[in-house]
Amino acid sequence: MIYSTITFRRPGLQDSAQSESDDAITGLRRATWISSHLHDFNATKFDKEPIAEDWGYAVRVFVGTDTLLLGFSSAFEDDPDRWRLVISDNFNRGLLPQTQKRRQAELVRLSDFVKRVLVDSDGVSDVQIELRS
Repeated sequence: MIYSTITFRRPGLQDSAQSESDDAITGLRRATWISSHLHDFNATKFDKEPIAEDWGYAVRVFVGTDTLLLGFSSAFEDDPDRWRLVISDNFNRGLLPQTQKRRQAELVRLSDFVKRVLVDSDGVSDVQIELRS
């Protein structure tokens, strides 16, 4: 389930030339930049290196038994400094109401954390969040 989509502007996050072994479209520099802030998020662990996907890059964030996902997809074609970030729990949704409630609370916490990181970062502007439920 996608919990939120965050868009923001920050110059200088364009990926350098893409390596031939990399299947991802774009997003490595953004994923690495956001991941560098995750040590301040109270998580059990998180991927130190972003994972290449066919749609961009992902960083898994492990909170107890739950796995959340930060997804970094392609830039907007009309604005090379505008980026998209998706927060979801695609790895394990759970069927029990208490499990779903716990994961929802962690998605809210991660989304709020990422938004704060963006708002507090130099050079970042026009932070917008779209919540999905």
